[in-house]
This record gives sequence, structure tokens and C-alpha cells, in this order.
Amino acid sequence: MTLVYRAKDFLNDIRAYWRTPAKGDFVAYKEYLMLSIGWLGMRFATVFGISFSVNNPFTAMTLNMTHKDLLLFSYICTAIGYALAPVNAYIIDNLRSRVGKYKVYIKLGIPAGILSLFALFYPYEKLSYWPMVISLFFIGQIQGYVNQWYNTGVSNLVYVISPNSQERVKIMMVSSLVHNFAPTLTGFLIPILSDVFAGGDLYNIKTYRMVYPAIIIIGVIMSMSAYYGVEERIVQPRSQVTSVGLFDALKAVSGNKLFWIKCTDSWNNFMEECKNILMQWVFYYGKAGSMTLYGIIDTVSYNSSMWAMLFSPWMIDKLGKRGFKLVKNISQIFITLGLALTYKKSIWFIGIFFFLNRFWDTTEIIDRSIESDIRDYQQYISGERIDGAFGVVETYVGGAIGALTNLFVPWIYRRNGFDGTDYSVLEVYKNYDDKKPISAQEKNPGCVLYPLLDNLMKISFVGAILDVIPWVFYDLTDTQQKSIIRCIRIRSAAEDKKAGVLTDDLYCEACEAIFYADEYSCKEKSALPDRKTAGKSAVKEAKTYNEEIEIAGFVNKELNRFTTDFGKELLAFCKNITGYGKEDFFNHYNDIFSSAAALPEGKTKEEKTNRSDAVYAAKSIRKVKKYIKKYYPDGLKEFSYTDFEAAFDLPEETKEERRAKRAIIKKEKSERKIYGKVMKPYLFAERIANLAECYADIDSFTAEYQAAAERLENEKEKHRLEEEAKAAARKAEAQSRAIKRRK
Repeated sequence: MTLVYRAKDFLNDIRAYWRTPAKGDFVAYKEYLMLSIGWLGMRFATVFGISFSVNNPFTAMTLNMTHKDLLLFSYICTAIGYALAPVNAYIIDNLRSRVGKYKVYIKLGIPAGILSLFALFYPYEKLSYWPMVISLFFIGQIQGYVNQWYNTGVSNLVYVISPNSQERVKIMMVSSLVHNFAPTLTGFLIPILSDVFAGGDLYNIKTYRMVYPAIIIIGVIMSMSAYYGVEERIVQPRSQVTSVGLFDALKAVSGNKLFWIKCTDSWNNFMEECKNILMQWVFYYGKAGSMTLYGIIDTVSYNSSMWAMLFSPWMIDKLGKRGFKLVKNISQIFITLGLALTYKKSIWFIGIFFFLNRFWDTTEIIDRSIESDIRDYQQYISGERIDGAFGVVETYVGGAIGALTNLFVPWIYRRNGFDGTDYSVLEVYKNYDDKKPISAQEKNPGCVLYPLLDNLMKISFVGAILDVIPWVFYDLTDTQQKSIIRCIRIRSAAEDKKAGVLTDDLYCEACEAIFYADEYSCKEKSALPDRKTAGKSAVKEAKTYNEEIEIAGFVNKELNRFTTDFGKELLAFCKNITGYGKEDFFNHYNDIFSSAAALPEGKTKEEKTNRSDAVYAAKSIRKVKKYIKKYYPDGLKEFSYTDFEAAFDLPEETKEERRAKRAIIKKEKSERKIYGKVMKPYLFAERIANLAECYADIDSFTAEYQAAAERLENEKEKHRLEEEAKAAARKAEAQSRAIKRRK
């Protein structure tokens, strides 16, 4: 009965919070669904791609490219990735759109789908080897680049859909369960259809062309639900003008210890993932069973991750993200060992251990959750929302590591008798005839399949052990992440209020963070009550109480940051710049740089980052005079935040109005970009000075809270009534249609 009651409670929650989120949450359940359907559609739409990696099913095994050529083109692709990475990072970090930071890329799904269909039906098999390879390369680069932005647009929404880390985990869990159906479906259909139409030849291009087209078209259509049904809730000041330079972003990210921990874990996967080819090879080359049976086992084992995804929010809540990663990676050690010891005994052992291995494949939840927390932490310590630079570092450093590790697996293959060209050495049986029983098949005396797999399993075991080490040093807790978000809200609200573009929702959230910090600052943590006697709810309340005390300490530290020795020196430096004025500060480079160099080193990570930023800002002043002459020959023109915002509210009912609006928005964006570039050192100092002014008189900042809260509540009530009216109208229309049909 307990399960029945829980199911009823769950359904009641969905009905109650379908359009409006629960108290303390930011996202309604309808938006969960829109993101999940959109993500599933994107996975369908991008399920076919061209990759130049060893053992790639399409390029290596269907079109029979040699390992040597695959490696050569993979290096060329890596070099192209190096060249494009800074451009991609700059676009992500600086493209300002009312649509959103990531949603703007989702509409690339339509050209992405067209390119995928073209890539699928291009007549590779009619070309000789090198024309085919060159065609593959150019088609793959264009298709891959568009797919990359399309994928970024949908999948990165989960980073900005909510500022609440625990809520993001729930959203990731739901969306992962849904969108992971894409590889499940294709993984199930392709082996079965290869049995039916291609005599079990899994690597036949006809099999691809029978399955993918409909999936791609349906996927593109489905993915648009993420564009129209999801809202971005990134916590960032609207009034921020400065752009994020690539060097600045790389400098900031390179000092982020948490980011390097996550990277180290992923860069070692080339060892642990050596075991992933085992089941496919044992079935395909070892003839351990039919491809239909392989498809069934593969599909069942892939779906095992669903159970871990369902339990992920609970496990993260109990263990924390660091604890979850440690348990996950330690479990992989024993799973790899079990597979190595049993895979030759029965295909069912293979199925069991691949089921367990994929059970822990919760990357979409835990890794993305950690990634979003890392980005929040980066914004806190650097003051800028940086996203693209993370990809640049991963591309450059990860690409260099990948260039070396890509040689490792082919080297292992060659050491074990497989040169990457002659796949016949992997065949266990010579001239295999599927009409004869296994006992009547002639064995291939030159087969190296099982000795090769044995060595791959040893390497995978070592890799699983190494994967545990980085997470011992991960130290960002969920409570710290909540504290960081509250501090970012306060900073953003302070900046926007000074600029006159503050919204009621951000202002109320910032004020509430301050009120909570004041309420819990003088309290002491309480001991957790006994769960058996006090009950689950009492333990939860005690944990929340203690967490609020810890958050209060973090927030009060932020509010008092300019009362410390370092804070006073930093503020004096910034006031030194702003004291000269916008039209004269660049004439005092020597004085400003000397004061920056004299700043104390700082004790905390944030203080050290602030000092580094101050010194960099001082050095940048040398360029300001040159920039002003170039961009403002008639004198500096100050950028207007209100004019920029007003441009997006201009009418667009007629063609002329739409054209005029686009021109004005383009002009305002250009002026914003130029002003941010020219005045970046001054704006850095002004931001710090304004923040200090706000913190010094926090009562004045929060004085308008009651009025703003009432306006916000009235707006929510108005929205609720509008939604109810729309729902009633839809219901009445449906009833009217039903009456007409009966007549």
C-alpha cells in the first residue's frame, strides 16, 4: 500500500505543479517534459555521424578505412578542432540574445537534419577508396560542426534551467531517462534488421539507410519543444557590458582545481573503456550467438542505466556528488574484474557484467551536475559567467592527450597480432557457415581475438583503478554551491539596481538571501535527532536548519568582504581608478599599476583571483587611450543600459518595424561590445566600488523588498489566472467539437 500512496502523491504533485513550480523550486513539471522530449529528439536527429576513430562502426567497419588512415584523419580533425575552439568559446561566452544563452542554437536542428540525411545517402560505396575518404572528411566536418552547435543548444540547457543544484539533479534524472531511449532504440533495431535484411552483416550501409532517415526527421521536429517550452534561468547581471576575452577566460579556468579533477577523470577513460568492444566482438567475430540475441542483450544492458538514473538523486543526496563518484568508480573496478574472469565461460556472464557496467553509466546526471556546479563556482570566484572556455581547455589539453592515447589502442592491437586492416585474424571460425552448428565449424588457427581481449581487460582494470584517484580531491559540497548561488544573486542584483535595470524576481531572491543570512548568523548548529524516535521529517528539518547556518556564514562573509584587510586595499585601488573619471583614468597608468602591484596576495582563492584580475585590469589601461581614439574620435560616448533593453521592446507588427528593430538591436549590441572592450578596466573597478557601496548600506538595498514582493506575487497570480482561462477555453473547445461529432 505504501507504494500505492507514494504513486498517488507523485501524481498529485505533477497535477499541482504542472505549470507552476513548487515552493523553493524554479521549474514546473511541464518544463521537465519539454526539455526531455527536446533532448530525446536531438539525440534521434544526431544519431548518425561520421567519426574517424579506430573501430568506428561506420568509417572503419562499414566503409573499411584502415587504422592508419583513421588515425591520420583523426589528427587532422583534432587540428581543426584546435583552430575552431577559441571561436566557439568566444561565441558561447559573448553572444547576447533575448532568446537565451543556449536556446538560440536549437533552430540549427533543421540544417543539421538535412546534412545528416545527405551524409547518410551519399554514394560512398560507388567511389574508389581515396575519393570516398576525402568525401567522408568534408561531409563529416560540415555535418559535425552544425551538429555540435545543435547539440550544445539542447544539452546545455540543463546548466541554466535552474540555479538550484538539487533541482538540476532531478531534471537531469528525468531528461536522461527519456533521451537515453534514442541509443536504446537504434541499438535494438540495427542488429535485428541486419539479421533480416543483410544476413547478420551489422556493418552494412543498407542497414543504416533503412533505420536512420525517419528517426532523424522525427528527432528534429521533437527537439523544437526544448526551444519553445524551456526557459533559461542563468543568474547574471543584465547590466554587465564587458565581454569575456578568450585569454581572460582561459586564465580563469586554468586555475579551477575542480575543473581539472573532472577532466582528469574523463581523460583516463581510454584505458577503462578498452572493455567496451568485448561483447560486440565476441558475438560478431566469435559467433557466440546471433546478432538478434546480441541486440536483445545489448538493449537490456543499455537500459540498466535507467535504474541508476532513478536512484541518482537519492544517492547524491545521501552521499554527495564526490561520494557518488567514488562509489561509482570503485564499483567499476570489481565489475571489470568479474567480466575479465568470466567472459569466456558464457555469454550470460557477459550480459550480466555489461548490465552492471552500464547500470553505473550515469554520466548525464552526475557528471553534468558536477559540471554545472563547477561553472557556478567559476562565476563566483571570477565574477564572469564563463562557459565556452571550459570547452577550449578540454579541446586543447584533452585533444593533445587524445592524440597520444589514440595511438595506445592500435599499438595494443598490433602487439597482439591485429594490424587494424585484416579483420580476418579476429574471426574465430574459418569460412563460417551460419547453417552449420558451432561444433561443425572449422576453427581459424590464426585467430587472435581472445588473447587480444584478455590484454584489453587488464588495461581496463588498471584504468578503473586510476579513475578513483581524482575524486578523492574534489571538495565542493552542495551546501557550498547553494551559498555561491545566493552570493551571485546578491552581486547581480546590486549591479542591476545601480544600472536601473533590476527585475523584481532577482531583487526579491537577493533580499531573501540577505534576510536568511541575518536570521541564521547568530545561531549554532544542532545535533541531528534520532530518526527512529523523532521521525524522518524532524531529521530533514534539522539538516536544513544546520545547512542554513552554514550558508549564512558564507553569505555574511561575502557581505563583509570589504571590511577585511584585502577587501579594504582592493576597494581603495578601485576607487583610485573611478576617482580619475571615465575620461581621464587612462592618463594615470603608472599610478594605477603601482597600486595594483602593491595589493596583498590574499588568503582565499577569491582574494587571489581578485588580485590577479586587478593587476590585469591595471595593465590593460595602456590600451584604453588607443581604443578611444579608434572607436570614439569625437570623445567617449557612455553606453546606456536602458536604451539597450528598450530596443528589444520596440514594436514589430509590420515588415518595416521588424527591419528597423533588427537594425537598432544590431547597433546597440555593437555599441555594447565596443564600450565593454574599451572601458573594461574602468568597469572592473566600478563594479567593485558599486558592490562595496551596496554592502556598506545593505538596509537601503533591501528597503524596497516588500513592494517588489507584492508586485511579483500579483504578476504570478495574473499569470495563473491567464493559464486557467486558457485551459478552460481549450476544454470548452474540445467539448464543442465532441458535441458536433455526435451530431
